[in-house]
Amino acid sequence: MNSAIENWHLCIEKNIVDSSFMDEAIEFYSPFVYKPIQGVEDVMKYLTAASVTINNEHFNYTDEIIGERTAFLLFETKLGDIFINGVDYIVWNEQEKLTELRVLIRPFKALTLVAETMAKHL
Repeated sequence: MNSAIENWHLCIEKNIVDSSFMDEAIEFYSPFVYKPIQGVEDVMKYLTAASVTINNEHFNYTDEIIGERTAFLLFETKLGDIFINGVDYIVWNEQEKLTELRVLIRPFKALTLVAETMAKHL
């Protein structure tokens, strides 16, 4: 495994958001924001809200596909009694800094609940 994904897993495991391995021009594609969120400062706000919302005792990566500079990480968790599954799509550069992050969440009821809960932390 490369250090970009190792750093990502460490942040998930410790429930922290660390900008040190993000490129300054990182783009975050949220499942409920219609355009990309750009730049470390704004991406950190959304990732912090997401971490507080879904990175709980139920959060678990169930599968991974890791390429040369991309990874698909399949996850599942629960928020209240709602089961959530989704995908983190991560892209990094030669310096192993994250340049793009896309999150997909299903089912729709879960997406709505995550959006409402995250909004309280933004």
